[in-house]
Order: sequence, then C-alpha cells, then structure tokens
Amino acid sequence: MKFKTPFLRTPYNYDTDLASDESALTCKDVSLTQQNQKEDADINTIVARFGLTGELPFADKQPRYGDFTAVTDYHSAMNAVASAREDFMSLPAELRARFNNDPALLIDFLASDANRDEAIKLGLVNPPITDNESVSTPTENGGGSTVST
Repeated sequence: MKFKTPFLRTPYNYDTDLASDESALTCKDVSLTQQNQKEDADINTIVARFGLTGELPFADKQPRYGDFTAVTDYHSAMNAVASAREDFMSLPAELRARFNNDPALLIDFLASDANRDEAIKLGLVNPPITDNESVSTPTENGGGSTVST
C-alpha cells in the first residue's frame, strides 16, 4: 500500500503572493467613494480639531427622542405607515390635492382644533351628536329602534 505524503506549505515551496492574487477579488470598476470628505472623516483630524476647539464636529441631523413604546418592531411600524398611506390614497383626488398629496399635511390639519369645522365640511370628521338627534340601535329581530338621547 502506497501512502500519499501531504503537501506542507513552507516559505520556501509556496508563493503566498501568487496564491493571494489567484484567489483575490479584483475590482476594476471606477470607485464611487467621495474623496472630498476624506479629511473630515479622518479620526486623527477629528481628534486634533477637538484638542484645539474643545467641540465635537457638528452633525446635520440631530437625534430624535420620543416615546416609541407602541411600536413593537420595524415591520409593524412599516405596516402602519403603509396602512396610513393606503387610507390617504383612498380619499378623493380633490381632497388629496387640497393637502398637496402629503399625508403629513392632512395629519397636521386634523391635529388642530381650529380646523374641526372645515374637517366636518370635508367629511373627514363625523359631526358631534346633539341632544335632540336620535340614534338608531339594532334590535334582536334585525330591525332598528329609535332612541332619543
């Protein structure tokens, strides 16, 4: 029985550079990285500026804080956004145009109590029930009975 001797890699019989070149990923595309912000992103530059001024770099977007306990996860939040968008798109085109086709403008409009009368006229909010109006309630046999309030 003949045994095959294993190949042992040593610095004398194995070219690591050649093996690296053969198995490496070579990207020949033009780089899309923006080099104009290289100095601002360099940690050494940031630390040097902090040492001189004592201030950290200004961020364009400030962090947002709020109570997000009602949102259980990202999927649920995206479903809520999609549902709100779908509800907004189900409104008549003239009404959506009144709010520049932006659901956020509609929400801001409805959040203001000063707009309540106009929201009732537009059909976005149900009018309040007055004392002399009657409310129809269903009965067991399927008919409705009128109850004065």
